[in-house]
Amino acid sequence: MGYRIAPVLAVIFLDHIEKSSLTSAILFYKRYIDDVFVIGTTEEDLVETLKRLNSHDANIAFTRKDPGRDGFLPFLNTKVRISEGYKEHLWYRKSASSNILLHSRSAHPVYMNMYRTAVEVCTGNEEREESRRLALQIANLNGYTTRQQGSRSRSRPFPYGTEDKMYLQLPFISDRFSAVIQQCLKRADLANDVFLVNTPRENIKHQLVRNRLYGRICIMDNCVICPYGKAGDCAQRAVVYQLQCLTFDACYIGETGRQLCVRVNEHLASKRRSCSIAPLGKHRREGHAGCDFDVKCTILTYEYSIGARKTLEAFWIRHRNPSLNNKNECINITGDLLPYIPLCEL
Repeated sequence: MGYRIAPVLAVIFLDHIEKSSLTSAILFYKRYIDDVFVIGTTEEDLVETLKRLNSHDANIAFTRKDPGRDGFLPFLNTKVRISEGYKEHLWYRKSASSNILLHSRSAHPVYMNMYRTAVEVCTGNEEREESRRLALQIANLNGYTTRQQGSRSRSRPFPYGTEDKMYLQLPFISDRFSAVIQQCLKRADLANDVFLVNTPRENIKHQLVRNRLYGRICIMDNCVICPYGKAGDCAQRAVVYQLQCLTFDACYIGETGRQLCVRVNEHLASKRRSCSIAPLGKHRREGHAGCDFDVKCTILTYEYSIGARKTLEAFWIRHRNPSLNNKNECINITGDLLPYIPLCEL
């Protein structure tokens, strides 16, 4: 199972075994990964089917589990019983389960998902109440509390002491950086009012594994973006970009949360009109004496957070010093960060 194609091959192989082993005596047969639920006409038919399944390969050995004294048969996270032609489902936890969840101080909704599953898989009111009691018992062992809402009891997780705080969401950079931010909050006397939440950065899996890797297409007529990057760059959103004059190498750096082709078309329209307050229109008037010129556009970075994207735009402008920018972006960012400079001991 060390290869990505291994699960697919395993499913194909099991499907081949099942097609040659099942007979008309099997009334119901469903498999999930390696767990199988089977209903047969007689006991002998089930025994014979099990022998045929295990006879194909020495490395495959199916084992059998029969219903208990109460008539319930465990399957995955449920127990199933057929009584007088009616199906009954009950939420099931294995006896070996440690019943350990993420603690209530975690921000992940693990308990709510467990509680919802425990209630929804049951068929009758008695089974549903029994599953609800078991879920609440597991929740109490992991620090969760129960709130009554109307006539329905529901348990909701929340971190202790953070109900009335404002959440400050920042991308995780390092433990040292997070500790510095916490110290800044303490020096600003905001530790009791602000709760720092670090969001994870993109990992290697996110960078290397994508759906429809070759499905990106150019959507812009006479595109000035994709020929200088990758196909589909013109459809990207939340980017910091650079426009460059192909004659004098004059550059403009900007940012947009919309599709890049929409913003670039606005720049090209201002160039055609020779708009004196737009960077490309002004450059056409002053640098080309009103004559048209060709441009290219490249993506510098991606960032979905508006504040972070504007900050990155200012940093790129500071780094490359483009001649077509008026540098107001840097002034705006400096003004936003100025009140926090003393807290950082810079």
